Amino acid sequence: MKNGKYFIVLFCNKKRIKLLYRCQKLTTIYEHWREYKTQRKPRFLKIQGGKRNQELVYELALIFPKNRWSTKTYVKDSIGRNIEAKMEDEKFRIKEIIPYWKEELIYDFQKKEHVRYHLMLEEIMGVNEIAQVFTLNKNLFVQNENDIKLYGNKNIKDAERLFELVREDLLKKKKNNFIFVRDINTAQRKLLYALLESKGFKRTELFRHYSY
Repeated sequence: MKNGKYFIVLFCNKKRIKLLYRCQKLTTIYEHWREYKTQRKPRFLKIQGGKRNQELVYELALIFPKNRWSTKTYVKDSIGRNIEAKMEDEKFRIKEIIPYWKEELIYDFQKKEHVRYHLMLEEIMGVNEIAQVFTLNKNLFVQNENDIKLYGNKNIKDAERLFELVREDLLKKKKNNFIFVRDINTAQRKLLYALLESKGFKRTELFRHYSY
């Protein structure tokens, strides 16, 4: 770990994935550490990923150089045992480690880009007419008469999670003009595929159950 003495590192499933900050001053690293610790958790979290769609567990670690006064830091493993948190580089030690997260992004097919959850929700909040919110495979749809917006997810489970968050947040904000449809039968699916294709959506994309 070059060009620094103190570090803030993001781990996923016990593997280092990103260096978030590094510096030479103790006071500076503690300032940034406090900022990270007090960050608000995003609404839509990344909880699965990789080729096997495994569960993702994120942790944030404060890294110090090792010295003779260093004390050990312990974390709990998957079955609740206390184990020592160690670094591969023996010159450094984990001063503190906390649970953390990574935000899951949503693909906005209208904008052709990935967006954060709160931006997607703001857009949906702008709909004041009677509208329907539903999922189809890995996608979330918001339909206002002939206007249909599509928001893509990585898999069906993510689409279901997103559906529940949107429903919960819209109801909390007293947006009673939305109809939420959780289950769609075969006949409705056929009609939906035809309607969505007429709006320019590709059937191959509509059929997909996952995207990595």
